[in-house]
Amino acid sequence: MSVEGLLAGDPKHVGRYALTGRLGAGGQGIVYLANAPDGAQVALKVINAEVGSDARRLFEREFAILRRVSSFCTAQVLDADVTADPPYIVSEYVAGQSLHAFVAEHGPLAGAELDRLAVATATALIAIHRAGIVHRDFKPQNVLLGRDGPRVIDFGIARVLQDGAAVASAQVGTPRYMAPEQIRGEEFGPAADIFAWGATMVYAATGRSPFEANSLPAVLYRVLNEPPDLGFLPGHLRSLVGRCLSKNPTDRPTAAELPLSIMDLGIGPQTRTEPRPAVRKTTRWARRTILVSSAIVTALVLAGGALWWARGNVEAPATRVTESATTNEPPGYAQVAAGAARTAFEAWYSLDYTDYDAAERRTLALLSGVAAQDYQHLAANSKSAVVAAKAKQTARATAVGIMWASPERVSVIVTGLSAITRNGTTAQSDDPLLFAEMVPSGAGWKMDYARTTPSGPAAPAGAAWPTPEVRRMVTDAAHCQTEAFINGPRLEERPDFFDRCTTGRAEQWWRELAAVPDAQVPAWWTWQYREIGTAFERFDGPDVATLIHLGDSAKAPDHEVVAYRLHLRRVDGRWKLEDVTSPKDNRSMFERRTK
Repeated sequence: MSVEGLLAGDPKHVGRYALTGRLGAGGQGIVYLANAPDGAQVALKVINAEVGSDARRLFEREFAILRRVSSFCTAQVLDADVTADPPYIVSEYVAGQSLHAFVAEHGPLAGAELDRLAVATATALIAIHRAGIVHRDFKPQNVLLGRDGPRVIDFGIARVLQDGAAVASAQVGTPRYMAPEQIRGEEFGPAADIFAWGATMVYAATGRSPFEANSLPAVLYRVLNEPPDLGFLPGHLRSLVGRCLSKNPTDRPTAAELPLSIMDLGIGPQTRTEPRPAVRKTTRWARRTILVSSAIVTALVLAGGALWWARGNVEAPATRVTESATTNEPPGYAQVAAGAARTAFEAWYSLDYTDYDAAERRTLALLSGVAAQDYQHLAANSKSAVVAAKAKQTARATAVGIMWASPERVSVIVTGLSAITRNGTTAQSDDPLLFAEMVPSGAGWKMDYARTTPSGPAAPAGAAWPTPEVRRMVTDAAHCQTEAFINGPRLEERPDFFDRCTTGRAEQWWRELAAVPDAQVPAWWTWQYREIGTAFERFDGPDVATLIHLGDSAKAPDHEVVAYRLHLRRVDGRWKLEDVTSPKDNRSMFERRTK
């Protein structure tokens, strides 16, 4: 957490503490670096709320409980006076960036680094919950990456603000990380923190909330009604985090289950993300030993002994520790570029007649090169029509797949959904897509090419990714999908297709279709099909992968490009199609009836 100088209007002293700098500001208040009377550095938060006697009684009742929370993975609460002018809370000072700032600057975490973060923060939640406290505002901004490992901060403060504030001016909870029951204003307990923990792990691994959207109402709708977008979250964590993000709190695991589940999940082989080629100026983390047994879970919580971190070693360029020097996953920088592509896509396909010029400027800030030129031309030609029709368009990316990557350029496919209203009436909905190429710009990535056709053929010779195995996997899966659509009921004439291309649900469905007499072939079937593009989306485990596939389903005289998710499983060393779903609603293509 960087320290800034005090501003002109900042106090010099609060209570018995001398303020020396600013650590940050948020909805709850301003956090200062301060010196205690004994000279120790502390973090002092001045609360942005009017609090009365109720808050004082509440905090006096709970202050002793807050101080008993183990400080191994938390920043311990040291002092407080919520009736002072201004009211304040003092906690242990943790020197380090927040998880939110770290990921924004350096990109998502991966491999063992992500696993260590997950175990440490889960351990902190166990300690908090065992003390009878619900955090209520667990989020990336409240996880500090200190020299001795991650620390969770601000636990218990949200309750003081919510239950003791005379004026409800403080923001209690952060919508992108709040559980559905919390948003609905229902009673909630520790399960809400588990939901927030899952959302925070998705941010750590992808750089985005699993319920990201362009507006607060859209965020709230997604949290309440839509499945989470887990992005590139590694397969060994996907199932656990998915359970944490269940809409029903009773379906979520408890905090006590998380560390052992994470460690058990990490025992088998995992795909790893290779080191990001960037200079790291932060503290290097290293785990010494994790002792795994169900008998020590309680000791793990009380003593904080399950995870150790090396102190004080500054990391040299490009030396992030991984458990394997080779990986099939896209490089970390490519995953960051894919996240930037998602943001640019949603900006590209969003417009509002009341804010047209400002939206154009915001979108252009995400673009460069050919994409910027194309967008400027599009915006100039459509403005008058948009304003005249009082039109609004909203867009949401449903999938981002990486075709190839190098440090200088990353090629992706982005698919999404959009809706247009004119004069307040829904006019149309669409399934836009973009072939995009991203280029590094400053600390981030910009979209340099953005059209509905690729900029060229396959990956250039110098591309660092995909690996040969991923290249074969993508090529074989695309050919198998195309072969299935072209031959359809005639697949019985190609008996090797089933052994070579399919397994599970896909094999059963295609075999059933091949057995249907020609006279009973479903009317929706077309034998004209052409692959438009296929890209890697994620690994769901060491032997499970998901691709994004675009196909031209030609029903003369019209052509319709359809997006599919190809779900693959490696069987006896060969990647085979197991299921095919729609990115729009995750519904399996094989739910259709053949008769």
